[in-house]
Amino acid sequence: MRKLSLALASLLLAALLLGGCAPKRYGTTEVTAVFDTVVTITGYERSRARFEEISGRIKSELGEYHKLFDIYNEYDGIANLRTVNLAAGGEPVEVDARIIELLEFAKEACALTGGRVNIAMGSVLALWHEARENTLVPPSEEALAEAAKHTNIDDMIIDGNTVRLADPDMSLDVGAIAKGFAVEAVCAKLEAEGVTGWLVSVGGNVRTLGARGDGKPWQIAVSELSGTEYENVRIPLEGLSAVTSGADQRYFEYEGRRYNHIIDPETLFPSERYVSVTVVTRDSGLADALSTGLFNMPLEEGRALVASLEGTEALWYLPDGSVAVSDGLGGLLG
Repeated sequence: MRKLSLALASLLLAALLLGGCAPKRYGTTEVTAVFDTVVTITGYERSRARFEEISGRIKSELGEYHKLFDIYNEYDGIANLRTVNLAAGGEPVEVDARIIELLEFAKEACALTGGRVNIAMGSVLALWHEARENTLVPPSEEALAEAAKHTNIDDMIIDGNTVRLADPDMSLDVGAIAKGFAVEAVCAKLEAEGVTGWLVSVGGNVRTLGARGDGKPWQIAVSELSGTEYENVRIPLEGLSAVTSGADQRYFEYEGRRYNHIIDPETLFPSERYVSVTVVTRDSGLADALSTGLFNMPLEEGRALVASLEGTEALWYLPDGSVAVSDGLGGLLG
């Protein structure tokens, strides 16, 4: 799922400008071919060569994850998620360990959110993708109900380094978790090597490695909050992730109604509870999954889930213009 596609530029501009008084030991670079979105990498290093070394690793590894998690394209010599989908109902497919890790995480995310994030929803999401990209007409309730018969995540069978979709009409769609999971995997490895002073954003999925080069936290703005009491608020991040899911990022309009891209597994139609949901936590994969899961939950249920997770906070922007924040987030905002 593409997150913050419209807000990305201003979010990152805020992050960079707020670091403008720091020593000029950083560089930025952008890539547009990874996960079909913009990647922005910012790092504080003592030399340009060191910056290029680390940013090159980040770009290369994200590119590998993009190919592995792609459900639309095939690549020579790679068994990816498109390979898995095409083999639905057939024999198990041997895949890279990184795919197995993603799918195991997906099962955990599905259980954690009570099914509000379910990568087995591919058959349903494909109908909405076709509507949004081509027909601009919502799929019928009958078509959605038929597709929903093939969304049982337990039909995704993992055995060692193989995965099999037992239902021949089932397909996986990892848009709600793939970018965050990939960003976390790449950044966590760098952190383990002692790398600090970096910010990586993939389509607005922001992950920071420590503080900025001057020792101060990175700060981001959620530009979707323009016009609310929080429009000038900056969220400080130091070794944390922030992910926003927004209803106004990808959508189409039909007969005066707007249909966004975040589909509620219960109704099979776009969720209309919120304008956006932002999650702040350490793990970018968890933040990515939760931003979608919370978007599909009633507010009080979402609050309870966030409260049960250590080191996790959230902000909900409602259609009536009001903003709700988790108990711990208020202390971070400034």
